[in-house]
Amino acid sequence: MRTAAFRRKIVLAALLTGACAKPGADRPVTLEVPGRTSAHVSLAADGNRVAAAWAATGVTGTDVFFALSGDAGRTFSSPTRVNDVNGDANANGEQPPRVVMRGSQVDVLWVSKTGGVATIRAAASSDGGSTFGPARTITPSGVGGARGWESAALSDDGTVHAVWLDGRNASALHAPHAPGAPHAPHAPGAPPMRQDIYHAVWRANEPPAETAVATDVCFCCKTAIATRGVDVYVAWRHLFPGGVRDIAVARSTDGGLTFSSPVRVSADNWKLDACPDDGPAMALDPDGTLHVVWPTLVGVGRDAHIAIFGAESRDGGATFTPRVRVSDPAAAASHPRIATSAAGTEAIVWDEIVNGARRVRMREAGTEPVLTFGSGAAGYPAVAAASGGFVLAWTEQRGERSLIRTTVVGEAQR
Repeated sequence: MRTAAFRRKIVLAALLTGACAKPGADRPVTLEVPGRTSAHVSLAADGNRVAAAWAATGVTGTDVFFALSGDAGRTFSSPTRVNDVNGDANANGEQPPRVVMRGSQVDVLWVSKTGGVATIRAAASSDGGSTFGPARTITPSGVGGARGWESAALSDDGTVHAVWLDGRNASALHAPHAPGAPHAPHAPGAPPMRQDIYHAVWRANEPPAETAVATDVCFCCKTAIATRGVDVYVAWRHLFPGGVRDIAVARSTDGGLTFSSPVRVSADNWKLDACPDDGPAMALDPDGTLHVVWPTLVGVGRDAHIAIFGAESRDGGATFTPRVRVSDPAAAASHPRIATSAAGTEAIVWDEIVNGARRVRMREAGTEPVLTFGSGAAGYPAVAAASGGFVLAWTEQRGERSLIRTTVVGEAQR
């Protein structure tokens, strides 16, 4: 049953393709790099400043670009390239470049496969994203396996937190835990291709301190991370016994040095012999309430489809409320993201397929959808809370290429 807080705060964001904006939102702004395909966007906001990071692909490969808004998302600067190695980025909808920002500090993370080895790379800016310093690899050297599906958060003191899926222990099929992580639980019946989840923390030029969060997790689904003081929360799709792939959360109370055992957010019991390529998103309210949204399978036979659900925890991730469906019962929904404002208002965005067309939806609490945008297939939305409202971004297909579109919803556009 939906809690009063969840009913009060929830904003179901949505954008429809092929229509114009109604009152309550700015006209969409386009972010792109000339001559390239732009996709896979993430957002961060700090007051009136909004940061966008995305991947742009051309003949020389894929690079990461950054743009900054100083007016709560109404306009953005020209794109600045973040990565210092030409074409070294690797991105998709579930592993976009991730951006975090506070004041003049901006940090961007992405997946790199230079030399055939998957690593997580990071670059920092101390001037609000006008320039970025040399990138560095935050994952250890000399480890093999798949690596990616990263997420990032920034603590109040400027500490960067990152989390990602890691296949370095794929050959250790019967190990009870990852090396150096006796607290990390092991799921019986691990698949032949084992993947674990790792966390790292660093400041400025300090080396990253790495911790294993959990072992035997689901492949190819995005991760999520949120921080508040010394508390760090990590969410991912876990591989439970019997091939069940449900959402789990672990908490650290010491700044990410150690993590609790995974807590199952909802017993959806989605049994699948493959990865759904669709993970959770997470946000913290100012009062410390933890909100998690995720996709899962509902229905059987011809009625089977993916839906977006949400749940909240008011006890530090120890327990969660019963799940509440937030997507339209008539649509197949996926790829949720979430953000909360300083006032405690919440926005959830996702994309969905209706009559063969993909769109991104928005609805304010207790109302029907009020905003429609786009002129092509739209998907993989992102959302951030700026001063007085929310900034939305998504990837939109235009013929043979794609671009990033952004808009402002709520008081931020006035």
